[in-house]
Amino acid sequence: MEASTVEAVAESPSAIWRRVEGALDELGGGVVEAEVQKCFRASSGHVYIDLTDGEALVKCVIWKSNADRIAELPHEGQLIQARYSKIRVYAKNGSVSLDVNAIRAAGEGELLARVQETLARLVADGLTDPERKLPIPRFPRRVGLVTGRNSDAEADVVRALRDRFPPTRIAVSYSLVQGVNAVPELIDALARLDIEPDVDVIILARGGGSVEDLLPFSDERLCRAIAALSTPVVTSIGHTKQRPNCDHVASAAAEVPARAAERVVPSASELFERIDRRVTEMAGIAWGLLAAAEAQIDRSAMRPAGQAALIARVGRIDLAGQALSHAVAVTVTAPRERIVASSTTLARILQAVPRPPSLDVPRERLQRATGDLRHQIQLGSTALTGAINLVRARDWRERGFALVRLPTGELVRDLQSLTTGQDVTIQLKGGLIDATIEQVHPDETETDA
Repeated sequence: MEASTVEAVAESPSAIWRRVEGALDELGGGVVEAEVQKCFRASSGHVYIDLTDGEALVKCVIWKSNADRIAELPHEGQLIQARYSKIRVYAKNGSVSLDVNAIRAAGEGELLARVQETLARLVADGLTDPERKLPIPRFPRRVGLVTGRNSDAEADVVRALRDRFPPTRIAVSYSLVQGVNAVPELIDALARLDIEPDVDVIILARGGGSVEDLLPFSDERLCRAIAALSTPVVTSIGHTKQRPNCDHVASAAAEVPARAAERVVPSASELFERIDRRVTEMAGIAWGLLAAAEAQIDRSAMRPAGQAALIARVGRIDLAGQALSHAVAVTVTAPRERIVASSTTLARILQAVPRPPSLDVPRERLQRATGDLRHQIQLGSTALTGAINLVRARDWRERGFALVRLPTGELVRDLQSLTTGQDVTIQLKGGLIDATIEQVHPDETETDA
């Protein structure tokens, strides 16, 4: 290797460290605020603390003379302020530490003041305006959930969603929910769900805690990330009087995780009640129209003339009754306007019918049509109830089934589509399994229909 010319005077590592130590001495002391990553008291009586802000770590030493005045050491994850007298270097291992002479927990009042300062900036930028918040869909295809792994908040939200609307599909993205590393993890978890094509709304949930524990949910970075998502977010940070800043930028907020379901999915029981009321209303309208038609015919019987013509056209009344029965059966799942349209058609037919002195025969046929109408409504209601019950169990994953697909994505429907050595993907509840076909065993018990 060719030697290069060295113009400056070479220094030893010790000399370099002495220069560093001299420069640090000129900086003097100060106060550092950070989260405790590690804290312990050595047998010598000295206390060693590692502090971090999530991006950098600094080591601190409290010498025994000062450590003896500390009644209780800070715990891991606690936010503290440490006053240090100098920055000390250790040339032998190339490390730097702070000589700390006093520590204290960051006060709740200080933390709340910072939360309010952050909120003021969010308000000034328009991120809390209701007009800019994304609407929550009435029937989301899939609900995303960001929460702590195996947390009470996760169990509460999932249980509430299943109880309120059983067919709800849920996608969970886990994250830390407190500490200096919580904010970047929460942002990543939200981003993962935001790119899922069928996730229509995201719930951000955790249980209660102290002001310090919940500080990540007021972090400006998290709030701006929520505002930038293309998917509406419902926050549910529970059991705290001081609402975190993320509540103000989200599309909606729930007081506790168990109430989040009320913001994102409809109530199945309320839907059933509305359907029952609609069926009852439609039936009442139908009976009212038939009663009015019968009364009109009865009134026409008081006028002499036209009986022969009425009998000749009685088939038209039968057809009108059948049309009305069909309209009611269809409108069990369609708008009420169809019944109104059918009644208008019946009214026009009745206006063209002459008024006879006697209507015993038409009245008997009209009563038969009324009975058919009642039977059609009962059949329609039964069919509707069965359809809704089927929706409750529509998710094949919940029933223990699995789907087998070829590498092209095509669904495997029979053994003829498979060959030995072929790769397939098995889709079931919880994820996907990649597999290779080793052998195909036809079911010899099956017989052609």
